[in-house]
Amino acid sequence: MWERPAGRLRPSVTLRGFRDGLGVAVAVPVGADRVLLAASGDDEEADVVRLWDVLTGEQVGGPLRENGKPGGRVIAMAALPVAGGHTRLATAHYDEDDDGHVLYLWDPVTGEQVGGPLPGPGAASDLAAVSTPDGRSLLAVTPYDEEAVWLWDAATAERAGGPLNAPDGVDAPSALTALPLADGRTLLATAHGHADGALVCLWDPVTGEPVRTLRCPHDDEGRPSALAAVPLPDGGRLLALSRNDDDHETVRLWDAETGAPVGGPVTGPGLRPVPLADGTTLLAIGSGLWDPASGRRVGDLGTNGVPAAAAAVPSRDGGPTLLAGEVPSGAVWLWDPTAVRPSTEPAGVGWGGLLAPVTVPGGRTLLATRGDTTVWWWDLRTGEAAGRLHTGDTDVLTAMAAAPLPDGRTVLVTGHRSGALRSWDLATGGLVGSLPPGRTSEIRTMVPIPSPDGRTLIATGSHSGIIRLRDPETCDTASDVFNRPERPPLVLARVPMPDGRTLLAGSEATPARGGGKGVRLWDPATGLPVGGPFEHHRHVEHFAALPLPDGRTLLAVRDFDDAIRVWDADSRRLVAELTGGPMAALAPPGGHPLLAVARRGAIELWDPLTCRGVGSRLLERPIRALAGAGSHLVVGCADGLHVLDLVRG
Repeated sequence: MWERPAGRLRPSVTLRGFRDGLGVAVAVPVGADRVLLAASGDDEEADVVRLWDVLTGEQVGGPLRENGKPGGRVIAMAALPVAGGHTRLATAHYDEDDDGHVLYLWDPVTGEQVGGPLPGPGAASDLAAVSTPDGRSLLAVTPYDEEAVWLWDAATAERAGGPLNAPDGVDAPSALTALPLADGRTLLATAHGHADGALVCLWDPVTGEPVRTLRCPHDDEGRPSALAAVPLPDGGRLLALSRNDDDHETVRLWDAETGAPVGGPVTGPGLRPVPLADGTTLLAIGSGLWDPASGRRVGDLGTNGVPAAAAAVPSRDGGPTLLAGEVPSGAVWLWDPTAVRPSTEPAGVGWGGLLAPVTVPGGRTLLATRGDTTVWWWDLRTGEAAGRLHTGDTDVLTAMAAAPLPDGRTVLVTGHRSGALRSWDLATGGLVGSLPPGRTSEIRTMVPIPSPDGRTLIATGSHSGIIRLRDPETCDTASDVFNRPERPPLVLARVPMPDGRTLLAGSEATPARGGGKGVRLWDPATGLPVGGPFEHHRHVEHFAALPLPDGRTLLAVRDFDDAIRVWDADSRRLVAELTGGPMAALAPPGGHPLLAVARRGAIELWDPLTCRGVGSRLLERPIRALAGAGSHLVVGCADGLHVLDLVRG
């Protein structure tokens, strides 16, 4: 086994005692010179909120519980300053067996609850803290199953305003944030779905009157899921709006005064402002830190040895803003994002988890991992970096696959957020062919697949759900569209069949020439489905094809809920069922294939024919992606790459 550990940062403080990991976190200013971190646990401690001193790493007081009992899983928190230099902590809970969605206000110094329970939001984006000119702090909430925003006084837990109703013809608010203005006022911004895109309404929180609305087009990017205000050094204000389409998040920036778009989109889950000590504000989006003024990525999060950020903790004494995030050991680190050392080699695979083992001329197998605009190569035998490929300055990679050309060269085809496709010569690093942006939507997945004429083509799936074949040298289209335009979480895999054909497995698509939506096999020669769909699957996240010595192939299909079903690809007979996270097929020499499944920080090896475990390896860290390369299993973690050799053990 070799591994690539990380060493790019040193934590300022380490918090311990999170038995099941970190859930929700927020910075809580206490007095003039002290900041606490309020944090909930994960899994069995998701209902527990504890306070931590960010300078000493020590827990402060006991857990916050309503009448000494759990209040349900924490889904959101907010800190609100009140008169006298005090602070209120709002905790939103969901308890499916008791009170449903409930909101509590706490005095973080005494640990006492303030007032009774309030109606709670359905999601973290439905909660915001808003200040008023008279010094009050209001808590804006869209209660679960309601379509209006209500305001509560944080000091008294009394209702202070509302309902704020959405304009006619738009959806109920699905994201809230406070928008401080240069004149000292603070408005409440609410984001709404709309037939032509999204609408942001700005409200006076004192009078409850609408101030103005901003229209945000791009109707193909889904429902608003998060909203954040971003102050600029010149005194301007931006609004960052994240929209979700089939778990695909796109963030765009808008001028809060004019409504004009600013810069291009950034894709990735999560949206969190990170105010720095020098007065600038960065945005944490997906696996990166972004400068909203320039639109450039300036740091890593959740990848390449840097933890994902759960909260930003501003200093009260002029020191740096710290980020708080969980590390694989289960502890929580606080670190200065401006002090992270530059990466000379990527250590992790990032949220996308793109891993592409490639056999190059000479028989060597390399592992391709991607940064946001760079592909890195690793030698599977030694664990040493074998080179890197720069694919552009800003057009983020979203998929990649390798294919041999008829002249003996091997190319790497990269798909990009803009919809561009590029083909690269692995020997020289030169660009071989390309498809410019705008011809298709973002490329979400791709896989090499043989064609009847002996060539290898690249099957691609776009954000609009379209499956088609492309020439790996030119990136041009090599087939008609297989299916109707839809927006499934598209996954593709190649599946060798007993009759010698290689079919294409595709998730949840409707044939272009008629038929129902489902997980299917497609004939790349005709673009038509082969046989009926595989039943009982929804939101497929992974495929793994396992060719057997007798010529049959098993197809493992993993859904979003971690249910894995193993099918005989030819007969459609269900062979086995199990549960787990990312998975990959392995081909040990002299034996039938194994299915590697990640679960709870460990790798489990399964015999897919008998559904029996044949081994396991504990890594004790979150596992984001697996890839099989013969008898090698490549494991992508947030803190590094790991390769297990099943032959050597």
